[in-house]
Amino acid sequence: MPGMTAYYVSRTLISAGFGGLLAATGATWWMAALTAGTVFLLFLWAPQSGRYAVHPELGVTALRRDERAQGITDKAARNAFVVVNGVVLALVLYYGRHEPAGVPVSALDLLLALGALTYFGADLWLRHASGAKD
Repeated sequence: MPGMTAYYVSRTLISAGFGGLLAATGATWWMAALTAGTVFLLFLWAPQSGRYAVHPELGVTALRRDERAQGITDKAARNAFVVVNGVVLALVLYYGRHEPAGVPVSALDLLLALGALTYFGADLWLRHASGAKD
């Protein structure tokens, strides 16, 4: 299959398989279809996202990370790591001093969300900033 056709066909099969797996494990048909559709849309978006170097000649494995994309991913992960560790330090100091019983789970949920937001925010910011220089 020439060009990106093999990539799109393989991703259609993966999305359908994922939806089928959800349906087989007890999810409602509409939830399985919605999930499969969302996964497929993410696969359609990936080549245009700027996160990957697209090589249509490679068929099913057409998406690759180049040095620029890997560097951005590394910096975004570093930023999220630093933010999460700083907040963990603050939680340990606060709850260790004022409430030695333990850190509430809701604080850890917020910490997880903060880490994800930091990663994706830094990733988008760095991609925008590096794209403006090109």
